[in-house]
Parts: sequence; structure tokens; C-alpha cells
Amino acid sequence: MTLALALCAVLTAPADLVVTNALVWSDGMTGFATALAVDDGKFVYVGDDPSAYIGADTQTIDAQGRTVIPGIIDSHIHMMNGGGSLTDIHLRDAKDKQDFIARLKAYADANPQRTWIIGGRWSVESWSDKTEPTKEWLDQAVPDRPVFLSRMDGHSAIANTKALQLANVTRNTQDPNGGRVVKDANGEPTGLLRETATGLVGRLVPGKSQAVLKEDLMAAMRHANANGITSVSDIPGDGALPIYQQLATEGALTVRFGLFPTMSTVNIARTRSGFKTLDTWLEFKGVKVYMDGTLGSRTAWMTEPFNNNPADVADNTGLPRPGVADGTVKQTAALCAANNLQMIGHAIGDRANHKLIEFFKAAWMDTRKARPRLEHAQHLRASDIPVIGLLGVITSYQPFHKADDGRYAEDYIGKERSNSSYAYKDVLDSGGVLAFGSDWPVVTLNPFLGMEAAVTGKTLAGQFWQTRNNISVTDALRAYTSSGAYAMFWEKSVGRIAPGYLADFVILNESVFGPSPNWSAIKPTVTYVGGKKVFGD
Repeated sequence: MTLALALCAVLTAPADLVVTNALVWSDGMTGFATALAVDDGKFVYVGDDPSAYIGADTQTIDAQGRTVIPGIIDSHIHMMNGGGSLTDIHLRDAKDKQDFIARLKAYADANPQRTWIIGGRWSVESWSDKTEPTKEWLDQAVPDRPVFLSRMDGHSAIANTKALQLANVTRNTQDPNGGRVVKDANGEPTGLLRETATGLVGRLVPGKSQAVLKEDLMAAMRHANANGITSVSDIPGDGALPIYQQLATEGALTVRFGLFPTMSTVNIARTRSGFKTLDTWLEFKGVKVYMDGTLGSRTAWMTEPFNNNPADVADNTGLPRPGVADGTVKQTAALCAANNLQMIGHAIGDRANHKLIEFFKAAWMDTRKARPRLEHAQHLRASDIPVIGLLGVITSYQPFHKADDGRYAEDYIGKERSNSSYAYKDVLDSGGVLAFGSDWPVVTLNPFLGMEAAVTGKTLAGQFWQTRNNISVTDALRAYTSSGAYAMFWEKSVGRIAPGYLADFVILNESVFGPSPNWSAIKPTVTYVGGKKVFGD
């Protein structure tokens, strides 16, 4: 009896932190708990009576009835680019051509020290006149400096005359492999560049110093924490990896990073062997490849042509990336399999997704153990959905894209093909795994706006699209937490509020549960990573 009491006392020693009077969604227990306890960076208790864990030195937080959820896992994000974009020009909210030009001029006038004007993230799909910008628009605002503005998806860009001249892009410039230089009826470049053609100008944009890139990554972590994000599947270039390792060495990370860099096949084994892992904080998980472009740029690789193609490209079915045809992507899959790495592949069109699934099957004997991932998976062949479930291939969606694409998808590919677009419920019903992310800085990294799109099907135009594939709040939240952890082989350490798991959690100002959550108002009041507060009061 004495031994039993002593053992009980050891198991219930005072914790570092206790949260009470809460509504704790743990993704592992029936219903909600009202309290949790954290010690040495891990959850040690989840339940309704934490009194045994409260001692003289225990910090106690009264959640005042608020909802507590696991830290959000963003399964597809570009952290360093996102941090840098916080100071670039943003034109996503421009209302029309005149507003676009006015905003660009105001930004250029306010930043005379910038030798290049970059950023953009423009989109015309919400405009009454959906004519895409031309170099003349940019010339009106900034005639004396090069301007290079990406479309919101990053797969098209617009350059002004100055930038085109510096890049020597003329009427005689041929389309590069996997890209398109858009030209007017007279054969002159309009300034619009698609896919690999963006590199004709993009290669001239001055690079940032290591110190500036470090600040970009720090800014990105702060922004992520403020939105409740505690872990990410991040997609950097392989040249940026030393910056991540520097911050890890300095103990400056406030986000857990699973890295999936884009890199050439010759660098995969060498980079993997030379990368220093910081367990649960920084791990080299795999490699990202590209299969195609995007729907909005009409470069997603589709089985059938897009609807309403321009006359000069009436048979346009999108643009497969060069690595698809020359065997590079297939070779990368084999190298990932040989080096025990995941492969994640950007695939948006139905043909791109189908082909990538074939590459997965060729590279791995057991795809369920390897967990390769379809990134975006926006438009699928209906016949591929049950295959995804059987193979255990992970579909990594960014649900806010549905809110965007839903405004124009049926104009581009028709109603019938759209029926298997953003197939969240169908994938779950097939036994597949959903992992949700943002694709920031392409769109906002606010996960609660992503949940709204997945749960309601509401588009940015206020309409409701493909609602038959809507999912429950619980399924959406799981896609942002425990399933996101599974998508990085981290399911035993993060993604749930349960004893033994790392204490990453968020207290929300409003609940995500109930009949009609106010999605745009929901935000964290505090965010904890490893039991340490990284955001909030």
C-alpha cells in the first residue's frame, strides 16, 4: 500500500503548466476534456481534475471556457518566401485595372530604394473585366525600374518593358521547354510569362543576403505562431538549408520544421547525408517535385483541353513540367525510395495526378509505408480516388484554394470534370488520408479560413461550390493536426493533446465547433510550442 501511494505521488508530481476551465479537443478521447497539464515540454495529463498536478511553482491558466486545440500543422507552406513577402507589394486585393496600377505606383513611390519592384500575387478572377495585366499597365506606374510581379499561384508573372529589355525578351524569343511567352496579335510580348518562361526575367532579380533570408524566416515563424501554427511541412530551396540549421543551433526555432526542399537529383543523397537533424524541431523529410502548373494560369496538366481556350492554343491541356517527360521526376522517386525519403509532388491537373500516382507505384513496393504525397491534388480522375485510398497515398490539400478556384473552375474545365475536384469527402470515404495546409504566400496561412472552405464550400465570391465534398469540422481539424503529423511520420509526437505528446497547443478566442462558427473572427489568444508560449498574452 505504501509503495502504491509513493508511485502515485511520483506519477502525479506537480507540472510546469496547467490549463483549467477549458474545452479541450484532444483527437483521441470521447468528448472534450476541461483541463490539461504540461511538464518538461510534454502533456502529462488530459482530463477533468488536474489538482494533483498543481504545485507551488505550477503556472495555472484559466481558459475561461475557451476551446483548446492541438497546434496547427501546415502541411504545405513556403516559410522563407512567405516571410520575405511580408514586405513585398501585394496586389491580390486590387479591385480592377485602375486600382492595380494605382497601388503599384504608390508602392514604388514609397520605396525608391528598391532597384526592382517584386511581389504581386495578383489575380483578376474577382474582377468584372478579367483581362490579365500587360506590360503597359506596369509601365504606367513604374517606367524607370524593372517590375516583375507573380500571379497569386506563382506559375505566371507579368514584367514591365524595362524588365523585358534587361532579359532580352523580344518578339523573337521562343517558348522555353515547359513554358510560354505570351504574345499579342502582332507577335510582341505582352509581358505575361507562364511557368518556366518566368525564369527568363526571374533569374535577373537580385538575390537576398543570408542575413536578410534569416530575418525572413524569423518573420515567417512569428506570423505562423500568431495564426496558431506550430509545425510545418516546409518547401525551401536546398541552398537555404544552412539558415534553418543556424537558427536551430541558436535555439531560435518557434516552429517545428519537416523540410521537403526542391533540388536536383544529384544533390539528394549528398544533402541528406550532410544535414544535421535536431530531433522534433528540424528534420530533412523528403523532396518536392513538380508535375505541372495551375488551373488559374491554364497550365495544370489535364486529360482534356481547357474550355474557352484562346484561338491560338485551342488544344491547350496545360503544361507538364520538363522533368515529367525526360524522366527526372521518375528518377527522383527512385532516389527517394533508395534513401528512405518521402517524395511530395505538385500535381494539380487530373492527368498530372494520375501520372504521379504511376511514378509512386513504380518506385515503392509498399506506398502505404512510404507515404508519398500528392500536393494540391485539386483535380482528380474519379477512377483514381479509390486507388489513392488503397495505396495509402496522402492527399495534401490547401483548402483555401477551393475558395479561390471555385469562382471559375467550371468555366475552365466544365461541371462534369469539376465533380471530382477538391474531393475531400470522397478521399476520406476511400480510406485515404487528408493533410491540410496553406501554400502561403500564395494565399493566406490562416488555417481557420481554410477550414471554412473545407467545411462549407464557400468561395471568395460568396457562392458555394462542390458542397457534396464538404467535410465535418472534426475531419477538417484532424487534417490540420494529427493527419498532418502522419504526413511527416510525426504522428507519435505531435498533432494531438495526449499524455506523452509534445505540448504544442492553441487557446482560441472563439470555438470552431457549433452550428455556425464565425470563421473570419476565430484566432489564437495564445500559442504554445513544447510548453513554451510563442504568441499571445
